[in-house]
Amino acid sequence: MKILSYNINRSTQEKIDKIMQFNADVFILPEVACPSQVKVPEGYRMEWMGNYDFKGLGVIWKSGMKAEIPQWYNPCHQYFLPIIIENKLIMAAWPTRTDDNAPKDYPQIALETLQEYAPYLKEFPTVISGDMNCYKGQAGETKQYSIETIFSFLEGMGYVSAYHQKTGELLGEESRATYYHRFNENSPFFLDYSFSNVAFKSYALCEWNKEISDHVAQMMEL
Repeated sequence: MKILSYNINRSTQEKIDKIMQFNADVFILPEVACPSQVKVPEGYRMEWMGNYDFKGLGVIWKSGMKAEIPQWYNPCHQYFLPIIIENKLIMAAWPTRTDDNAPKDYPQIALETLQEYAPYLKEFPTVISGDMNCYKGQAGETKQYSIETIFSFLEGMGYVSAYHQKTGELLGEESRATYYHRFNENSPFFLDYSFSNVAFKSYALCEWNKEISDHVAQMMEL
């Protein structure tokens, strides 16, 4: 299973058409517009969640693959979208502040969601991937809620970060960035992660394409 994970920033049909050329089996797309705003090619399906038509969290997959939204999916978690595809749990992630959770910072939103879904994260071969909106040293992190506590929680369940496993780099000491704030090369951050409790056959950060996004795509294969 080939998976592309990519925050595409201000979704357009042209961007969708370019991204689909990666020919992945599954696409995890934070900031993608809803299905009435963008169309996926024939032979693909799309599931989407969000509060605004122009920007939400989407997952696109090849329609020939067996896929279902689990009954335990809780849409109150903004935005985490679980889909069971070919008996693997794909958890698309983009923790986002909404009117319901506005007092919470991103690490708290992410960790509380993962904690609720923990029984299912243990049950299935799983990939958790997307824009986590979290980095080491960000404002608002606490001893209880930070990217470090997220890593610790997931590692305790047997998950590894694909990037950190491949490079051997430590959290917060990444040599690559996955996000350039306001498209500024001098303002790099590492916000995009892929975790799994099964082995990755391959994993790579793509080159930054300024014409598509302020984020960098992740390409992986199970």
